[in-house]
Amino acid sequence: MLERFPWSFMFNPARMKEIVEEVKAMGIDPSEKKFLRATFVLRSMSKSTLEKKIGIFKQWGWCDQDILEAFRKHPSSMAISEENFVAIMKFLVNKIGLSSHLIAKQPALFGRSLEKRIIPRALFAQELLSLGLIKDFKLSTLFITSEKKFLMMFVHRHHKKAPELLKLYGEKVKYSRKMISELI
Repeated sequence: MLERFPWSFMFNPARMKEIVEEVKAMGIDPSEKKFLRATFVLRSMSKSTLEKKIGIFKQWGWCDQDILEAFRKHPSSMAISEENFVAIMKFLVNKIGLSSHLIAKQPALFGRSLEKRIIPRALFAQELLSLGLIKDFKLSTLFITSEKKFLMMFVHRHHKKAPELLKLYGEKVKYSRKMISELI
């Protein structure tokens, strides 16, 4: 910790202790790396900023349990800017039609680029569904897997149509750049 985050030792010790106790109370094991990340995320924002973010999460239908579970799974999800959170939710809920609660269960996707990963892959998956090439998909598979694995699972798997699908995916990547301005 001293090597990677030396500035953390220049923080009010009483407030740091309070944050550590909050993270413990949330059920994150202090022996896990995630505990350190959770502590830094909470330390990086004021209580009023945290409350404001929680309010925005609730505006999208997340309950306290959804927020707590998302934080436990992926503490960095709480560090996302309000604008990025809203843009991702607008796209996935309003444009794609996913459930807000389903998204809450995959908080790692908030660490992914809306323009470069979320929009093109979601639009591409919709096309695959409409073509009958896939029946459904898991959000983690769609958004969190590497580009190489994504292409293997969704493009190369259908090798007879792979050139067409690769072109289609490229079109979705280009289109996502245009769509960003609508969401932010």
